[in-house]
Amino acid sequence: MGTDRQPLLPLRRPWWVLVIGAMLVFGFYQELAKLHLNDYLSTLADHPRLADASPAERAAFWAQSVPPRIVNYYEITEPWPWFHHMSFTALRMLKWFLALGILAIFFTLDALFLRVTGNWDLRAALLGVYAFVGTLMLVIAALAPGAAGYDVARELLGFLQSPLPSFMLVFVRWMLARMQQPRT
Repeated sequence: MGTDRQPLLPLRRPWWVLVIGAMLVFGFYQELAKLHLNDYLSTLADHPRLADASPAERAAFWAQSVPPRIVNYYEITEPWPWFHHMSFTALRMLKWFLALGILAIFFTLDALFLRVTGNWDLRAALLGVYAFVGTLMLVIAALAPGAAGYDVARELLGFLQSPLPSFMLVFVRWMLARMQQPRT
């Protein structure tokens, strides 16, 4: 093997470690927020009378009737208290705002990853990945029936809300460059 091969990520400028760290920490907390919100919405949907209940009545219901549970490896012992003060409609709007906000933050972190790894010229490809996966997500959610479409769309959204889009672009470029280099 030749010694002129470039490493996958720049070792002399390890800012990418901080960006990936930020993505992972943010990813953990955004997932926790989405799970709490989805759990609260699901409980309200299962108990429609709670939608019109006062915040104190909702809190009492949770304390008495909803046991702690594990959802996607996260333990939910009680809902976030400020959920009790929001209407069902406001909570659903928060869910969409959260999804779009998280997506925008991850796109920014993906772009920053490209910048700190010296692959800024791949930003158009990153935009293409987001556009393609986003379109695919919307088409599947619209055409697939019920929970199946939602589950697939959620997985695709999870892909965009991770370090994978930018890392895959950098990795593919690196692999193509390695394949073009002569072996010694």
